[in-house]
Amino acid sequence: MRKKLLLLLLLILLVSLAACASSGSADVSEEELLLETDFSEVGSWPEKLDVVTGTAVQLTGDGYELSSSSASYVWSFTETVYTDVVLETAVEQLSSERNNAYGLVCRAVGGENRNGYYFLISGDGFISIRRVERSLSSPIVDWTPHSAVRQGERSNQLKAICAGDYLAFYVNNQLVAEGTDGRFTDGVVGFAASGSEDGSVQVTFENFTITAATINR
Repeated sequence: MRKKLLLLLLLILLVSLAACASSGSADVSEEELLLETDFSEVGSWPEKLDVVTGTAVQLTGDGYELSSSSASYVWSFTETVYTDVVLETAVEQLSSERNNAYGLVCRAVGGENRNGYYFLISGDGFISIRRVERSLSSPIVDWTPHSAVRQGERSNQLKAICAGDYLAFYVNNQLVAEGTDGRFTDGVVGFAASGSEDGSVQVTFENFTITAATINR
């Protein structure tokens, strides 16, 4: 009987630890669904080809594809400005080169060199949260390897939280990074991808949602 009780207590402890590991340090509530898309509607998102930078954005039958043949970033954003949101999407890497970066962006502003917060993974299993301002990328959480990332030509589920000054990044339902920064308070949201000196990047985003968020102080 005592052995069974000890096993039960151990199981409860393990479940509690797993819950703590998967939740962030801030209490954030997800509220109204603001946008949901599977990218199947023609003309619902911008498409463009830039032969100078070797970047392209296009709607395909499988989702929303971003590609870059170099270390140049390719972006695509909503027209609507948002403040506190939770972004979630699936993304599949199609290219073989693993030295790259791609993911979600919130509170983006500016022209061609988009300021904002970038929630990125790489094909070789790294994660980062970055603040981009005036073309300079500063780490809020620097590039760090994480076992939650499925490497190579595979699909990952990404979730980015931008609520108040709190930023959190989940990959495949695991919290991989969090931090605080108060530089940007609102902006458009969307996607970014970059290749490297080692090769190009080609990724497809699927089933994108934007949900209003409230941080509970």
